[in-house]
Amino acid sequence: METLSMSKEKSKRVVIVGGGISGFSCALELKGLKARCTILEKEKTVGGRARSYTESGYVFDQGLHFFVGGFKSLIPILERSGVKMTTVGEGAVWLKDGDRHIIRKSAVDLARFGLLPVADRAKLGLLIQENIKRTKDEFKELDKMTFAEYAQDKKIPESIQNDFYAPLIKTVTFMDPNEVSAGQYLYSENLRFAYEGGFSAMYPERGGLGSVVYTLMLQARNFGVEPQVNCAVKQVIIDDGKVVGVDYEQDGESKHLDTDAVVLTVPIDLLPNFVNMSDLPKEFTQKTSKFEYTPSTVAYFGLKSRILDFNVGAFVPGKKINIVAEAKRVSGVLAPIGESLLTVTGIDKELLKMSEEEATHEILDELEILIPGVKDKVTWMKSWKIWKSVLKQPPGIMDDRLTTNRTGVEGLYVAGAYANCDMYYASMEAASMSGNACAGEMIEDLK
Repeated sequence: METLSMSKEKSKRVVIVGGGISGFSCALELKGLKARCTILEKEKTVGGRARSYTESGYVFDQGLHFFVGGFKSLIPILERSGVKMTTVGEGAVWLKDGDRHIIRKSAVDLARFGLLPVADRAKLGLLIQENIKRTKDEFKELDKMTFAEYAQDKKIPESIQNDFYAPLIKTVTFMDPNEVSAGQYLYSENLRFAYEGGFSAMYPERGGLGSVVYTLMLQARNFGVEPQVNCAVKQVIIDDGKVVGVDYEQDGESKHLDTDAVVLTVPIDLLPNFVNMSDLPKEFTQKTSKFEYTPSTVAYFGLKSRILDFNVGAFVPGKKINIVAEAKRVSGVLAPIGESLLTVTGIDKELLKMSEEEATHEILDELEILIPGVKDKVTWMKSWKIWKSVLKQPPGIMDDRLTTNRTGVEGLYVAGAYANCDMYYASMEAASMSGNACAGEMIEDLK
């Protein structure tokens, strides 16, 4: 086994497990510590959930295509680094019975939302405006009930519940209204509607979503950060209540790093894969045990021509399909000239039991019902399962969020959308904020 020891110099050694948004955000902020920082990423490329792939002439993303609503704090960082952003559309679309129903946040547009009776459109506008004005404390109070209970308490008409809230809730939480926290969903809705532009979306002109992490990686390298890929961490070594090293494999070779600190930027329920949970304080393990993730199947279809009027997202109140997003060629990135790329998320559990090929065809069959003729336009298709797709948001989850990145073990930290990010919605913004906060705590502890 190859062993890399700490330098005899006084600089600290930090190992960050995971080369995604949280990991690189943390590494960038650690420049004030002047530590030797190594990022270990198990995949062959960095990016995590913001990774992009190129295949058959298309660039497609593992995560969301767009920055919408209040999820735009990373954009100034990207633009300062030379990443050009483009607005690819605005508004959102509901697909039902072959028709497209467009909605934005203005009273005029809400009045045109054809899925609702005229009288209910005004009620929906009032509900959204009320939610825009809510504070975080109010959302935390609403976190004690499900959205279905909230709807009953507010006497929201069934047409609004079924044709507006239900598909939108499934889209952003992968849960039903009777499962999801009312405060959690309404908080995410506030982030979309309370900001200028509402559902307007921005996208990197080149490199797909992967350019976000790639840009952060380049900045981190300028400060001496060492990102390494194909590195599967096997164990964080804890001795007498303190982190002392990590064991990992790189390209099949066993290796070891002595270190002063480790940051785990992995899904929170995967901690047992990296540490002996008995080494962690009981209070910490009890809180982290409440976090779960919802899996999904994501399918990609290359198309001869566009099929949607809007490309921010089409929300589908169907059985298998949750959201459809279409992106045309943006400065030569997403699709070949004259073509477009369709991304479809399937949340039906039966899809997870199928092979990727079977799931792809099952999703395409449902798409054909929603958008007649789409099969004839498909030039290329692929899908895969994402088992840690979305963090579940049941009632009470806001109080369960970690308010610190510290685990209670000296030198061991966690970072991700669930920890110390001052946000209650799993997003790139939350991941970045958590990484920044983690670095702040580490600088305080390790100086």
